[in-house]
Amino acid sequence: MLKTTLATAAGSVFSIGSSSSARANDPLKISSQFVGAIDGAIVPRWQDPLPIFQPLAPLSEDTIPAEYEGKAVGDVLHGVAPEYHTPPNTYPTGWNLDKNGQPNPTQFYLMDAVQANITRLPASMGLQTPMWLYEGIGPNGSRTLQPQFRFHTGQPALVRFRNKLPEELSIHMHGGHWPSHSDGHASFFTHPGQARDYYYPNVLPRLPGTDKPDVSEAPSSMWFHDHAADMTSVHVNRGLRGTAPNYDDLECGLLASGVLPGLGADSDFAAKPGVAGFPNPYDIWLAIGDAVFHPTGAIWYDSNNHNGYLGNVETVNGKAYPFLEVEARKYRFRMHGASSARHRRYRLSNNSSFLRIANDAFLFPKPQVVQAFCLSPGKRADIVIDFSKFRPGTVIYLENILAQENERKPEGELDDVENPVVSGTPAFKHQLMKFIVTAPKKRNSRGLEDPNGRIYPNATITENSSLRPHDVIHDHEIAARRTLNFQRKNGQWAINGAFYDERIANVCPTLGTAEEWTLTNGSGGWWHPVHIHLESHQQVKNLSTGKAPWYHNSFKQDLTMLGSGTSITIRQRFRTFKGPFVFHCHTNEHEDLEMMFQMDPRAVGSPRPQRVQQFFP
Repeated sequence: MLKTTLATAAGSVFSIGSSSSARANDPLKISSQFVGAIDGAIVPRWQDPLPIFQPLAPLSEDTIPAEYEGKAVGDVLHGVAPEYHTPPNTYPTGWNLDKNGQPNPTQFYLMDAVQANITRLPASMGLQTPMWLYEGIGPNGSRTLQPQFRFHTGQPALVRFRNKLPEELSIHMHGGHWPSHSDGHASFFTHPGQARDYYYPNVLPRLPGTDKPDVSEAPSSMWFHDHAADMTSVHVNRGLRGTAPNYDDLECGLLASGVLPGLGADSDFAAKPGVAGFPNPYDIWLAIGDAVFHPTGAIWYDSNNHNGYLGNVETVNGKAYPFLEVEARKYRFRMHGASSARHRRYRLSNNSSFLRIANDAFLFPKPQVVQAFCLSPGKRADIVIDFSKFRPGTVIYLENILAQENERKPEGELDDVENPVVSGTPAFKHQLMKFIVTAPKKRNSRGLEDPNGRIYPNATITENSSLRPHDVIHDHEIAARRTLNFQRKNGQWAINGAFYDERIANVCPTLGTAEEWTLTNGSGGWWHPVHIHLESHQQVKNLSTGKAPWYHNSFKQDLTMLGSGTSITIRQRFRTFKGPFVFHCHTNEHEDLEMMFQMDPRAVGSPRPQRVQQFFP
């Protein structure tokens, strides 16, 4: 509260406050009642095109870029991950070699945190929204707000981050396998005016007992956001989030062979998807968020509300109610729950079926045919929609059919809203964006519209396509079992009755082993999306219903939703990097009010909490 008040006095991008009455005709309920807030019902629809996140090109490969101003890697206040200088021997052999057996060079990036004004509401309203944003600095001084990183498994990346804002920050790259120093730990700050070097080796952990990489851990749809302790929600709602798709040889093969939507083997993108400037026009990120807007256009946020933030205006990639022209062919959409507290169940307005191909950062073994899917804050789902089934000129809307009137939870039970089939007419429907189907376009090999180009074949993916193999965590691997109870305590949020303490490692697994955790929601009617850093996990059983997980929850994921009173058993391995790392509720306000623990994989684990073994503040 003090930091927010000081920032407000210094010209915060937020309007801070609360009041006693809300506008009765808002289509969405809001978490606090803001007098005079822009009425979500009057915000125009479908006027502005969908913003597309632009990829950031590396400044250099294998040589320190001039933009680092003569400072070597680690020549910043917080140094660099020890693994940058001495890669651990837990990497699989050849993890960083190209097809010719040569080490992949490290790609060097530069990114700032800055304040900027952007048009989040429809342009016809004439309002600018002050925000805190990431800005990537590319070759020749080019600058990109809200940049997208494109990583490739086996190719290391080093991102120098400079904090040009008035509060401490910490970047978490969500969905990857990173050293502790670079994971975006809540207490590893970059203070105002400082810089930090984030080293992303982009390595896969080993399969147990082998020197082979665990291909089922290769991530696809990662994203990054601020993770500063006690301030994550404020910072993320101010705009500090970005996207980071990753590609490995398996996924590049699916692109080159035309299974996944793209331009096939003929495209420059298929040859090297990690290079900026080679777009895939049929692979689009959709980050769905919400906000309350002050009449000036600023975001209105109640810093006193630690239950959760619900907006009354929905946004896609930061724009309120946009439209997107889509060709009559298959598209991949990387769906992302980019809200603090709102859960959504998505479907198409004509209730047609489509394919779900991933949960969080990880592709399924085979696609799942669905009519709907549910995303909590922080969760992702990759889907493929075949617009070739519709005639040009057809209009289809992306809808949310899950009502949520307060911060506690959406309507219904978790097991029901996870159902991929929509039966009957939904009682609640809120249209988020508009698809307009057009005829297929001619494009060149870089994916750009070109009258001298060609119309590329449609993707071949079906429900029977093979995607990513899944490596099961077996009973005999389990070295420890733990129960973690997510609770409400004295108006705050706790795990096993305790609050976050940066010096205490609450869970201490032994490196090279697997554990089974039972995640229990003991907080009454509240829902908690639980995100675990470092490794993905697999659900084993819903102890509350006695059912096996839904197909989409049966494989790797980095976030498990806990509904009211639910207990879900998960399994995960601990490999490559020692801690500390955090796990927490991804309702950001709950995380900020201490619903966060530390896990600290180490050479010899412990059934009891210990002091953290290393720290990189």
